[in-house]
Amino acid sequence: MLSIAQFLSMQVWFNFSAIMPVVQRQWELSSTQSGIIVATFHLGYVLAVIFYSFASDKYNPKYSFAYGSLVAGMSGLLFASVAEGFWSALVLRLLSGIGIAGVYVPGMKIVAQLSPPASRGKAMGVFVGSLVVGSGFSLFVSGMLLNAWGWQGVIVVTSCAAILSCGLILMSRIPEVTLSSTPVTKALLKKIVAKRNLLVNFSYAGHCWELYAMWAWIGPFMVYYFQQKGISDALSWGNLTASIIVMVGGIATYYGGKLSDRWGNVRAIRLFIWLSIACSFSIGWMISFPVWIVGSVALLYGFTIIADSPIYNKSIADMTDPEVLGIALGVQSVLGFSFTIISPAVFGMALDYGHWGGAFTVIAIGTLVTPLCLRALRTAAAPVENNG
Repeated sequence: MLSIAQFLSMQVWFNFSAIMPVVQRQWELSSTQSGIIVATFHLGYVLAVIFYSFASDKYNPKYSFAYGSLVAGMSGLLFASVAEGFWSALVLRLLSGIGIAGVYVPGMKIVAQLSPPASRGKAMGVFVGSLVVGSGFSLFVSGMLLNAWGWQGVIVVTSCAAILSCGLILMSRIPEVTLSSTPVTKALLKKIVAKRNLLVNFSYAGHCWELYAMWAWIGPFMVYYFQQKGISDALSWGNLTASIIVMVGGIATYYGGKLSDRWGNVRAIRLFIWLSIACSFSIGWMISFPVWIVGSVALLYGFTIIADSPIYNKSIADMTDPEVLGIALGVQSVLGFSFTIISPAVFGMALDYGHWGGAFTVIAIGTLVTPLCLRALRTAAAPVENNG
């Protein structure tokens, strides 16, 4: 039930990216401005996630999840009704990000506490997978409905899904999780910011830098690629293809989490991060390549770029006391998503002043922070490699 509700809520996350090629022309936006609008959603997320993290340790996180979904959905309906340019889009996407912050971290706390340690990676993989498929589904909706219903129709459909998620969670019977009745002390906070935690969290930040730039721009990239190939209705085909590229990650997170239960966390992350970095370095330079080659690389990219995502969450859950797990996951989320405020805008600026290849390469270079942190984790691998 939790994963279904998150699937519905997360359709708000990239519904702007799904309509970006249309509103860029209609509102005369530059790629930099479009990237800033995407980044502002992440700013709203970061501003709100610490509040939700503290709240989920003190109050039933089910309600943060429900009301966050409601805020995200209502702000999306306002976007479809009143957004008419850069500044109005900026404000309303900020509100959507504030709403979505109430969904992911509280939901992750519920999953982490209700899952047995031996299968926690797989459970988190399923939950993160629902985020991935939900995010990608907005691109699918755009590919199917954009020509018939316009960009407003796409926003309305995906926003109504988030409102439906709110109702679904409020009516569901989710078991109670551990709530903290003790104050957050300096000693507990020191555990949250211990060296091992920080290295995992900076690894996660590098992962987020790459992931959310790629997810934000893969739809416009595929539209551009099909336009260069002379394919009719490139807008629909580009968004449909991008939705498949993103949604394949729903399978990837399951297998990534499952692999971490068997291999250990660091080893599993290392495999996926190097493969995704290789794709980031290469795909933007492949505009002249045949469709089957670009499609194959893009599917590999979509799989590997998200497969390690639940493993960072699992690593923190393995190392953290239950009383402060919500805060610990919130700190991880804030650090990781702080990078996502920057990377979509950096991608847009690189695209304005260069080429798709250069934009993807800039993202790849920033992601190298992750393998560097993983290397440092070798000296403190045992707690991080906890397999339950």
